[in-house]
Amino acid sequence: MLDYIRSILSLVFAVSLMYVFLDCEIKSKKRAYLVGLYIAILVIFNSFILLYWGYPFFMKWYPLLVHFPVFLGFVFISKFKITQVFFILCTFVAVSTSFSMIGLTIAFFLDYTKDAANIICFALYIPTWLLFYKYVRPPFLYMMRTTDKGWLGFSMIPISYSALLYSVGEYNIDDVISKFSVKYGILLFILAFFAYFLILRFFNQSKEKHILQEHQNVLHSEVVAAKLHFKSLEESQEKTLVCNHDMRHHLNLINAFLVDNNNEAAQKYISEISQSIDEATVERYCENYVVNLILYSYIADAKKEGIRVETQINLGEDNSVTDMDLCVIFSNIIENATNASKLLPNPQDRFMKIVCKSKKDKLYIQINNSYHGDVDFKNNLPVSAVKNHGLGTKSIVAVSQKYGGVYSFTAEDGIFTTSIIL
Repeated sequence: MLDYIRSILSLVFAVSLMYVFLDCEIKSKKRAYLVGLYIAILVIFNSFILLYWGYPFFMKWYPLLVHFPVFLGFVFISKFKITQVFFILCTFVAVSTSFSMIGLTIAFFLDYTKDAANIICFALYIPTWLLFYKYVRPPFLYMMRTTDKGWLGFSMIPISYSALLYSVGEYNIDDVISKFSVKYGILLFILAFFAYFLILRFFNQSKEKHILQEHQNVLHSEVVAAKLHFKSLEESQEKTLVCNHDMRHHLNLINAFLVDNNNEAAQKYISEISQSIDEATVERYCENYVVNLILYSYIADAKKEGIRVETQINLGEDNSVTDMDLCVIFSNIIENATNASKLLPNPQDRFMKIVCKSKKDKLYIQINNSYHGDVDFKNNLPVSAVKNHGLGTKSIVAVSQKYGGVYSFTAEDGIFTTSIIL
């Protein structure tokens, strides 16, 4: 009976960790029903095999009866590549089978029975699950989201380890006891442990390198945003100084028109001056002075491309997000939206809507824009084949992660939506 319980717990342990390590999320009811049906069919089929041919036969074919269907199931619901799913599967197969080896080793030294080995395995599941979730999952997830290559090579370590353990007794603990060598088992476990230690260390170093690169991208965007800020301010001040300097001449000319009773010329000239003053004034989109300058600059560029821009921005001076980080977000989002929308052949179809609201110390930003063609996604992020493009999206993601926020990018029916909550 304990053998059956150990097998079930081992499967639950591996599948549950795979679910959180692959960051799975079953949103639609249809997909949930399909997953439930798939699980029910597997349980019925494997139960029939177990009852008809017995436990030794079932464990002998366990990789084919359980591991392979689990792999196919996670390929269906996971957002990651097949090689990444395969690596995670092999990893937790190796971890769960290691518990039997650990239990047998401890039981051997304490001169206990097979039941004692099973109980030791039971005691390891929950603490190991929590440790993996807290300390191992973050670097693994980060690497899977940022790295595409090398996963099949990484998989060779758990495959080799699991194959060696399987060759000892084909997952039948009775055969393992009769053939098991403590020295052999300990050596296998130590080799696998240090191999994964090196993998985890590599993942952490790669994560630090990627984060440093993201910070450099953000700093670059902040420098660009600051330059635009000062450029907009400088242009506005220069135009204001010119207007002030020429005001005396304008008034003298208007006075001359009035003296000659040329009211029509005076009114026309006043209209021209008003237009010139309006052009010198930075349009107000929000209460935040610095962000407003950035919005003014980028929205002006969008309007030059014939893009219809609608804004609903409620942003004051005091925010939990720094002005520079807000400038990074808005400048990159609006620039990306402008580049996408201006490609539409018909200017009447070009539009952009910018919404920003704050509520309960949370900032909500959403931009909808038109686009032409198809948008490719990789790990839920839009990608571009153009060299050096895509840095803006990475900067937006880096700022969002800096504040522990959430972000999403979607493209549907000709409308691209960027949503951020900070």
